[in-house]
Amino acid sequence: MSDVILFHAPGACSRVTMNALEEIGLRYEDRAINLGAGQQRSPEYLALNPKGKVPALVLGGRTLTENAAILYFLHSRHPEARLLPDAVTTADSNVGLEDLVWCSSTVHPMVRQVRMPVRFTDGEPSGVRAHGLKHLAPVLSQIAGRIAGGRWWYGDDWSILDVYLYWAYSTAASGGLELSAWPELINHAARVRGRPSFERALLREQAAVQSAGIRLPPGATL
Repeated sequence: MSDVILFHAPGACSRVTMNALEEIGLRYEDRAINLGAGQQRSPEYLALNPKGKVPALVLGGRTLTENAAILYFLHSRHPEARLLPDAVTTADSNVGLEDLVWCSSTVHPMVRQVRMPVRFTDGEPSGVRAHGLKHLAPVLSQIAGRIAGGRWWYGDDWSILDVYLYWAYSTAASGGLELSAWPELINHAARVRGRPSFERALLREQAAVQSAGIRLPPGATL
């Protein structure tokens, strides 16, 4: 058994943590959680991660949860991988953490409103999706402006933020968001998907779908 085990769901935000592990070059075992079948609520998984979410990363017997926290931990443990930019000053060291928390606590929920609005209401979900689209649009414009001209989120250097942002807007697109309004995002998506670490993570996800018989939600693609 590996000392590093990633519990993930193909297509979910756990892809970002998987990409980080691939970028670092860590040897790890990936175990797919079938969200559609409710495996995240099984007693076995809840004993590991009582939050009932993915990702969960087991390192030497210790379980880490929440994407932002896991990613910042991996960056701190493996700074040579440059998941986040080098800190020149003490204030700089907080920038990457701030951006990760922004992705997870602000952007991510809006994406979920667009992709899975039924989880936010017991009634008609169309209003939830419309609300998500309305509030996500200016955020996407902000992202597009920052990565225009072939830049990454931090300028010349790729970071794990680029993968998290890619996951966000591509997931929203699978829920009906029209990305053609932001050609910068389409260009960014091609560059993110072209990195070898992303390609390796995608192959793992595709293998997990096949081996575990996972059915992706309608409209979702890998």
